[in-house]
Amino acid sequence: MRGPDSLGRGWWRRNVWGLVALLPMLVLMVAAAGYSDLEFWQRGKPAVVLPAADGTADFAGIRVRVAELVQATDLKRGLDRPFVVPDNMTAWRVVLDVEGPTDPEQVPFCDISIEDTAGNLYADNPKELSSARTPLGNCKPDNSPVPAASGRHQTVAHFVTPRGVDIAAVRVFFGGVDQTRYVRFDR
Repeated sequence: MRGPDSLGRGWWRRNVWGLVALLPMLVLMVAAAGYSDLEFWQRGKPAVVLPAADGTADFAGIRVRVAELVQATDLKRGLDRPFVVPDNMTAWRVVLDVEGPTDPEQVPFCDISIEDTAGNLYADNPKELSSARTPLGNCKPDNSPVPAASGRHQTVAHFVTPRGVDIAAVRVFFGGVDQTRYVRFDR
């Protein structure tokens, strides 16, 4: 820092206008950053797409329908040994009918989750089922129990919830195609 200038002014007096201008600029900078974060947060909340009256949703270039939502009591381990779900837990199976392009590479990847009546979400393939033989539910025909003839196949997803939880809906999210919406199939 230098000493007083030729007029005898110190650093503070020489820079007073710069400091006065700095305060509003700082406020504007913080406000702009906050607006940017708010916009990002609002985009981060995807909107709900409900299926048609027949239970089928056209979304991301494919048609999806929940064929089955049941408790999974017949899970197996290796060598067809029965799999026992941990105490106080319930295993669920969701089967989706998927109809899309005949080329399996054109079928978009999806994330499947279930929602309970309290609004809690449960993801596919939880660690509690890691030693059970369960396919990855991803809307791709690779793991389909039904051959992908003419673009129609099934995808199966497994979940675990605490015992006594009521399932309200199945959610299907095509994040690689559309991150602003998801399909919600009410039970």
